[in-house]
Amino acid sequence: MTTDHDPITLKDAASHFKLTVGTLRAEAGRGRLTIYRIGNRDYTTPADVREMVNQCRVERKGHGFTLTRNASSGSSETDRASSALAAANETVLRLRNSSRNTSGTSISPSRQVRR
Repeated sequence: MTTDHDPITLKDAASHFKLTVGTLRAEAGRGRLTIYRIGNRDYTTPADVREMVNQCRVERKGHGFTLTRNASSGSSETDRASSALAAANETVLRLRNSSRNTSGTSISPSRQVRR
């Protein structure tokens, strides 16, 4: 009976963990899996493969939101957010009003090109 720290061949490890030998070798190349060379064969341990799997774990990304750390969520935070939104809206309005209208209906009849 083998324990978690007994060496097993890469082929057996791949079969047991439903991976390929190529995947195990690639992860060893990335430094995530320890491989032991004994004679002409490569071995690893079940504990090493489990550690590799833990290192390969991808954290789930959360929903996009803004978090203000170490700040109270009182009225001053709301005032700052409202102020920033108001400033952004003012900027948009100024940019809209300063850019000239380029649609065909906005050009005066005397300036339209006749074809």
